[in-house]
Amino acid sequence: MGKFKSRNIQGQKGRRFSEQLKGISLDQVLIVPIDAAKHHPKALICNYFGDILEESFFFAINSLGLKEFDNKIRNCAKVCDAKRILIGIEATGHYHEDVVRYLESHGYQVTIINAYTTSEERSSALSWTKTDDLDLAAIAAAIMRNKGTESKLPSGIYDKLLTATRARRSEVNKRSTLQTEIRQLMDTIWPGFQGTSEVKNGKPRVEKIFYGFWCKTSCFLMRYYPQPQQVLTLGADGLHRLSKEHKLYMRSETIKKLLYAAEISIIKSSEDLEIELLFLQMKLDDLERANQKIAVLEQKIEELLVQTPGVLLLSMPEIGVISAAEFTAGTGPIGQYTHAGQIIKKAGTNSLVKQTGGDEPVYGRISKQGNPNFRLVIHNIGFSLATGKTNPYFKAFADRLRANGKKPHQAWIATGNKFIKVAFSLLRDKKLFNPPLWDGPPLTKEVLPKIKDKNNQLIAQSTLDILLNQQKAC
Repeated sequence: MGKFKSRNIQGQKGRRFSEQLKGISLDQVLIVPIDAAKHHPKALICNYFGDILEESFFFAINSLGLKEFDNKIRNCAKVCDAKRILIGIEATGHYHEDVVRYLESHGYQVTIINAYTTSEERSSALSWTKTDDLDLAAIAAAIMRNKGTESKLPSGIYDKLLTATRARRSEVNKRSTLQTEIRQLMDTIWPGFQGTSEVKNGKPRVEKIFYGFWCKTSCFLMRYYPQPQQVLTLGADGLHRLSKEHKLYMRSETIKKLLYAAEISIIKSSEDLEIELLFLQMKLDDLERANQKIAVLEQKIEELLVQTPGVLLLSMPEIGVISAAEFTAGTGPIGQYTHAGQIIKKAGTNSLVKQTGGDEPVYGRISKQGNPNFRLVIHNIGFSLATGKTNPYFKAFADRLRANGKKPHQAWIATGNKFIKVAFSLLRDKKLFNPPLWDGPPLTKEVLPKIKDKNNQLIAQSTLDILLNQQKAC
């Protein structure tokens, strides 16, 4: 007989967990659940059987509060002669991060529990516990059942990249809100500015004036000539003159459409629109500042990305600096993963599988037992690859899914998961995008043209040379 190779029903994660507990009496295993909060997290300390050693207590997120928390853990460990200390904390926004970093710097290993997992545990029977604090009990149950994530908080350049990409995402969301408010104001001030409405042959249609609503010409007119009567006063000659003076590059066709929209518009006096016009200027100021902040953050993101292996992802068509940076920041160092499935689970985009009675497995909705911010990144990347036109490898995959009856969002998530597998392979093997089973034209894209700053291009080239040399050496 060959040597028996033990396996765990939870895979490598379960095997590592069982190895921590083998040969140890479970009453010598401390369980420390933490319910994260902005100012005062709450915790309790019990053994593996649920016997409480320290009743639930609050502690402050500062050096004094964290030191007191550390002392409570160490005192309980002495009392029960603990051989293992299993600490778990629910991921609540960013509030858990300082606690995790402090504990890890003091030698503890911390498991991060997803809020979705805690919710499931909270709904189950918790008869083993002696406390009424269901949140802490649910987190403790998740620790005992090894339901936490294994990934660590990012550090170093990955931490900076995560902070920068999150900040950019926040500013982009604010800008989207501003743009919606500006559109609403222009609907009041000049309804036809966003496009003239007409009915031809019984069919309604809207004729757009500008190729893009947020183009330079549109923003200039909203700033200085937001009312139709102002444009009519300028006339064709005045608009041509403005175009030359301010380099708006308005075509004659655009000027013609703009004047027609002004002629048929419902004219409202400046007095009636006094507040709307004032508010519009304020919102345009806010939009300008938002664009400036986003530009600064994108410059910093590019500067950080080119120092990481994530620069390899730019060799994929349809993947730009921001997508590559968000993915790299979300995963952290690729060496902490043994297979792509761990990254998929971190995003919570893995399908829940149901199978009974020997029937074929049924793949249902995604688990969502992962980081919601990272899940959004994967969804957005999947959408870009599935709907874009520059990466036929992923586009063909998404088209096959839709042809087999998958809904658009399902196809986008599946495409995002496929991207994770391909990206994991590139980062692990330190190679550029070149699908081995692709029989069409070469798909590998030049990396440097996707990088705006010339100095960052030099750093990216140096990073690529190092990575590709390491790959050759292996």
